Amino acid sequence: MSSAEHASSASRPSLAGDAISSTTSSIASSGATAATLPRYQQLVERLKAQMATGKLNAGQRLPSLRRQAAQSGLGLNSVIRAYGELEATGLIIAEPRAGYRVAPSTQAAHDTDDLNTGSQNSPTSSRHPRESQHGQRESHHRPRAITTLTISDPAWQAMANASDPRLAPLGAAHPELDAPAVRRLYRLARTQLGAHAQHPSAYALPPGSSALRTAIAQHLSHHGHPCDSDALLISQGAQHGMSLLLGQLRAAKGRCRVGVEAPGYFGIVAAIEAQGHQAIAIPARAHQGLDVAALERLLERHDDKTPALTLDALIVTADGHNPLGGQLSTPDRHRLLALAARHAILLVENTTFAELSFDTRQPWLADLAHRHADRPMPALISLGSFSKTLDPRTRCGWLWLSRPEQESPLGLQAMIRARWANGMGDMPWMHAALSELITSGDYGRHVQRMRRCYARRLERLRAHLSAALGDRVWLPPPSGGYLQWCGLPSLEARQLEQLHQDLLNAGIATLPGSLFNAEQSGLRLNAAQLGEEVTQSAARPSDEIPRQQDILARLTAHLQKALAQGEG
Repeated sequence: MSSAEHASSASRPSLAGDAISSTTSSIASSGATAATLPRYQQLVERLKAQMATGKLNAGQRLPSLRRQAAQSGLGLNSVIRAYGELEATGLIIAEPRAGYRVAPSTQAAHDTDDLNTGSQNSPTSSRHPRESQHGQRESHHRPRAITTLTISDPAWQAMANASDPRLAPLGAAHPELDAPAVRRLYRLARTQLGAHAQHPSAYALPPGSSALRTAIAQHLSHHGHPCDSDALLISQGAQHGMSLLLGQLRAAKGRCRVGVEAPGYFGIVAAIEAQGHQAIAIPARAHQGLDVAALERLLERHDDKTPALTLDALIVTADGHNPLGGQLSTPDRHRLLALAARHAILLVENTTFAELSFDTRQPWLADLAHRHADRPMPALISLGSFSKTLDPRTRCGWLWLSRPEQESPLGLQAMIRARWANGMGDMPWMHAALSELITSGDYGRHVQRMRRCYARRLERLRAHLSAALGDRVWLPPPSGGYLQWCGLPSLEARQLEQLHQDLLNAGIATLPGSLFNAEQSGLRLNAAQLGEEVTQSAARPSDEIPRQQDILARLTAHLQKALAQGEG
């Protein structure tokens, strides 16, 4: 599959009038020849050479996309691809409505070499050799301020649209609910509800049902994540758990600086803001998730003009990044743990998609902290739930504390008291049904089955979009789960908003990249509902829910129309 790292192409005619020369020294020095490189890569190498020789200076504006296409004889999409790769490596920067400039710091080139060395050795990269090894912009730039991360009314409206049963469900991150394990769960729930009907005042008090905590701990341990049930606290989903621990962090330290991935899930930002903390955007990349190298530079830079970044906590999705789908390599996980320990940063590991990882299932941060307890380790809390793997209607998740015994507002006993004050308890009959489903092995078999199912559905979705749209869209392959980033580099913000609205009018819910604080124009799509019956055009008769056999056809038609307008 052909895809590459793209960047936003909102640009104006360049002030640079000189044509780009065809210098090929960098190509020769790398052992490649112009004839063996794709044409877009030849442009990348020419521009790199001009930066290295001083023909392009820091801050100098580049020709616009269309002017570059005319000067170089390349197609517009090839220029977009070349500029996107240069921007992702930090060599050029995009300025909204002003085009592209050479990055102000020559150190970016050296930083990029370091990043490339690490990414080329990652399992994800080796599985997808044609995919770009570079990630999102800002890898060596300043972390962005909270004003770019606030949750606004459009976010809530977009989520309402994404959850509207009358719309094709390509927006909200809901799993496939028509599964045998889900049906069995509700049979068990009905039975347990009848048994608990004689105890109307019963609560599943914090830390939660002992049977459920034991079942979760045994399931995690069986799958390589050694867990003690006494270190678990049951919550009403990962979002609730996130809010609970952030509230306790506020009680412990007051208003804190909390690092979040950008792009990243906006619900995390909502929880941070609701608890009065400050969200600090840390760059994330496709293929690798959080840019650990960039974080290290920000935390440990020695610059009199720009002080080093300070963080009290960092929330990271090491597996199944939302929305880019990336996965941290094992070396980066070790590096992140050491970095957090050195700077006394609380790590919050979001594992909601981790069990749905595909070919490469990495050790969780909690696993590494357990294995290397003899080394300095940061305070670490892992969040999990059944919302993405089984059914969000269970309203059940958990917090896994690496140091349950510590006497602090983030210790287990303090968290239990806060959980009790925050909602007394949960539904004991649902806890009983879940524990029975897990203990029987049905939940574990369900996760394995859905992992394979989602991999097939995502591959079909990417194949369909690639066949219809070619390299006009950027489709980085996810490491797991069922969410697909659909990058649309030629669309400006207003055009993306119009596309999002047009799709809603056509009965298709999606989520625009702006909700995830994404620098690149794009949509997040959910492939979980695109079963074989959808991609093979079999009808599902319904008066309320749009007929699914033409979802992809309608989606593609609107994407083609928007891209044609963006490139026109």
